[in-house]
Amino acid sequence: MYSIPMPDFYSFFYRSRHHSMAVLWLWAVAPATMAQAQMPGNDATWKELAQEPVHVECTDFNGKPWCRSRGLVMAPMASVSEALKQMRHNSDMFENVISVAIISSDVLHVVLDYPPPLDDRDYVAKYTFTDAGDTHTYSWVPAPEANVPNVEGVVRLPNYAGEWRLESQGEATWVRYTWQAEINGSFPSFAYSTAWKKAGHEALKDLANTQKAELRTE
Repeated sequence: MYSIPMPDFYSFFYRSRHHSMAVLWLWAVAPATMAQAQMPGNDATWKELAQEPVHVECTDFNGKPWCRSRGLVMAPMASVSEALKQMRHNSDMFENVISVAIISSDVLHVVLDYPPPLDDRDYVAKYTFTDAGDTHTYSWVPAPEANVPNVEGVVRLPNYAGEWRLESQGEATWVRYTWQAEINGSFPSFAYSTAWKKAGHEALKDLANTQKAELRTE
């Protein structure tokens, strides 16, 4: 149902190391003092897109697309959590991030590299970290009050929000990544499902790679 043939360009887009949807998650990790996204819960009608290599599902919430993926990173939660906290300071590790501007202690402006002929994307977001013992949560919401000017030739993602949820499973960490899944700009709607599946998997895989750890399905 979701195996939609795509032109060669879009096939390249999803294979490319520079595919931006794979790294949107990287900047959803900076601790902050306040910000909580209003997100769809388990009672929403989630549509399954993939079961492997990780579970990915999407829903419509308040007229906007949202997706989430989940899996098990075979590393302790303290280590996985620390990797998320420090991610914004290691932007040079990710080739498809053009720039990261720290607007304030809890607000970032991120510009992402999309392959031609697509325009690049950017977003401005405010972050919160919550420690509830065996559960750590990193959530982010748009920060329009930061008044970051639009960048010429770059498509702004004005509604980008979401959450990382980590739960300790002994020497492993259960991870759920939820994100507001609008892509905007000149991106073909027929390719959305493929992009969302790729983004959900790549987010968890990259997090596991920070630990040089195995990523498993539940």
